[in-house]
Amino acid sequence: MVLVAFLQAQNCSNYPASWRHAETATDFLTPGYFQRIARTLEDAKFHLAFFDDRLAMPDRYGDDFAESVRHGIRVVKLDLIPLMTAMGLATRHLGIGGTYSTTYSLPFHVARTFATLDHMLGGRAAWNIVTSLNDSEAANFGEDAHPEHDSRYDRADEFVEVVLGHWDSWEDDAIVLDRATGLFADPAKVHRLDHQGKWFKSRGPLTVPRSPQGRPVLIQAGQSGRGRRFAARWGELLFVLFPPNLGFARRAYAEIKAEVARHGRDPPGGDGQCDAAGVAGAGKG
Repeated sequence: MVLVAFLQAQNCSNYPASWRHAETATDFLTPGYFQRIARTLEDAKFHLAFFDDRLAMPDRYGDDFAESVRHGIRVVKLDLIPLMTAMGLATRHLGIGGTYSTTYSLPFHVARTFATLDHMLGGRAAWNIVTSLNDSEAANFGEDAHPEHDSRYDRADEFVEVVLGHWDSWEDDAIVLDRATGLFADPAKVHRLDHQGKWFKSRGPLTVPRSPQGRPVLIQAGQSGRGRRFAARWGELLFVLFPPNLGFARRAYAEIKAEVARHGRDPPGGDGQCDAAGVAGAGKG
């Protein structure tokens, strides 16, 4: 069994009114709050603590945030990297995964941020790739409207290509640290990316050497037809929605395995039965 904890860096649990319970902790703006969660998960033998995220507070009702703020409905959304660092430093084995958007970020920044995190956590970091959700997020980044669905995934495909290219710009044994000769690293094993595509230009090399696990794990949860193709191409850990019945779950699992194979990757093993966590590792092939 693989155990994954679904978390949000906010003032309440997934149940929005949970902050009103008499025994709910109120120190959600402190590292100790998230470190307690991390230690509890590690003691319970969880494999991964996973953070969802959104880049705007709920304000679609009447185009106003007042009711959300008044009732504490997920209005606190902390940046994930400091939280993941704090949780990782409080544990030894727990994987820490966090969400960063390809629509409102740049590839070099994401590559550098998650590669650094992976070093600090000894190879326990994962990046959940999303394309964001709505116009409220767009407005926070100076855009009039959220981009069209399929074009977001087209951009995300190139985004991930650039991130992976940067993560591969240092070879595993590039660092030499030869004090006698004064050779810190072998220049022949550090490479420019020189990516020029439709959406991005990025030169490189990345300023962060290879991490203990090579690079962070890629998480994806695409559910639409285009999203599923994206997940099959890149995902190494796939989240799925709760299916209405076992037959539906088996068909969906078989379809994603077939899509993974169409991308020339090794599909996950098994006979099409979904595990209890609702996730399937898509492999790194």
